[in-house]
Amino acid sequence: MAETRRSRLHDDVDNEQFYQEMQDFNEIFARFKDDPDVNSINVNHLTEILQAFGRNPSLKDSQERVNELELVGKYELTLEDVLTILDEPWTTVNNDHDTLHRALKKFDETQEGYIDVEHFRTVMSTLGEPLSEKEVDDLIELGLQNDDQKIDIEYLLVQLLGNHA
Repeated sequence: MAETRRSRLHDDVDNEQFYQEMQDFNEIFARFKDDPDVNSINVNHLTEILQAFGRNPSLKDSQERVNELELVGKYELTLEDVLTILDEPWTTVNNDHDTLHRALKKFDETQEGYIDVEHFRTVMSTLGEPLSEKEVDDLIELGLQNDDQKIDIEYLLVQLLGNHA
């Protein structure tokens, strides 16, 4: 009897958590609707909505997926479509602390755990998928712990990923 009660309580918690998550998803989705009366978003909002859901796919991968969708005549996405796409592996980026730390350490010229702001600005705006000036400024702001004009790698990672990453 107690086990049945515990099971129902667990189901209630799961249902409550699911309901809250779906409510959050609907709120995020609603921000991208061009028309509040239509329950879909334009496929061209795919990258932005994935980012709003905490994903960070490359622009190239996102555009390839948009092209695939348009090729089959899918120009509008429902919340269900977006949730399905969120499960696709290409939408995730390896935000592993150690991997990012190793990558950033390559730009630490003194090997003391810091990157010069101007060097960081150059790297982030020219290598790979270049970031905009505002995106670079935001990252620099996150990584500055004082007025040294050096980005503290570990501090930046904690700001980006949290303490438990």
